[in-house]
Amino acid sequence: MTTFAPHRDTVESFVETMHGGADTVALTAILAENVVLYSPLGDEPVTGRKAVLEAMQGIGGSADLTYKEVLTGETHHCAYFRLQIEDTAVDGMDYILLDADGKIAEVTIFWRPLPSGVHMQRHLAGDLDMTPWELLTHTQ
Repeated sequence: MTTFAPHRDTVESFVETMHGGADTVALTAILAENVVLYSPLGDEPVTGRKAVLEAMQGIGGSADLTYKEVLTGETHHCAYFRLQIEDTAVDGMDYILLDADGKIAEVTIFWRPLPSGVHMQRHLAGDLDMTPWELLTHTQ
């Protein structure tokens, strides 16, 4: 018999919050204090609730972000999405690990296809008033 990871409701709340504009209070309630975010925007992870909150709000606030499906495995959850800015779109997956309290402890973001991901990085760097290489160092 297959067992599924607990706290799927946390991930569903995350998706609703991101669709609703990445509200600070709602995101703070579901992110662990020491949450870690691995993103396609930098080599090093973003760590800590405040920094991850800012990163999520920066991405969620500057683009058309639509989550399509939440998937649940034995130890994790994933949320499949489409992110679009102007004529650039990527399909992506948030790989989400939760702590014992049901808070988001780790998120790894994957984008495809690669050419669109490169264009998306440029869009997001512009929205954050950074050059793409500054975006890499900003997350460190």
